[in-house]
Amino acid sequence: MKNIINLVSRYWRRRSLGLFIIRIVTGSVFFAHGWDKINNTAMVSGMLMHMGVVAPEFFGPFIAWLEVVGGIALILGVLPRIFGAMLGIEMLLAIYLSGVGGGFHKHELELMLMASSFGIALVGSGWISLFRMECTDCGGMICKPGDDCPKHP
Repeated sequence: MKNIINLVSRYWRRRSLGLFIIRIVTGSVFFAHGWDKINNTAMVSGMLMHMGVVAPEFFGPFIAWLEVVGGIALILGVLPRIFGAMLGIEMLLAIYLSGVGGGFHKHELELMLMASSFGIALVGSGWISLFRMECTDCGGMICKPGDDCPKHP
């Protein structure tokens, strides 16, 4: 029984499985919200114009497509560090533009999405992804074994 418990606990302790779950959930939320924005680009552009954003006709659709494409990319693990950083910056700007004086409860979703996006940008995708950007040994971005990886001779 002890061996079975150890085997199961070692399996569930895998960093990549946890990152995969975070990527799936974060990407799904961004995809769903982006899809709603694509179907209502006039509303999004009007909201941005009301907030004082320059060129809301450009940024409304841009934000919508960033969330859809970025959400899919996070789910699949394609360029997760790049899309994680872009989506995290978007959430930071969303918090700023909607007013930081509203308190914590006003920005709970944006804070969670920002934190998970920046976390993905910092840590990477793990091994469960279509395009892993980090070295499996040292964690460096697009590290080549033998050339610039400190763990390879």
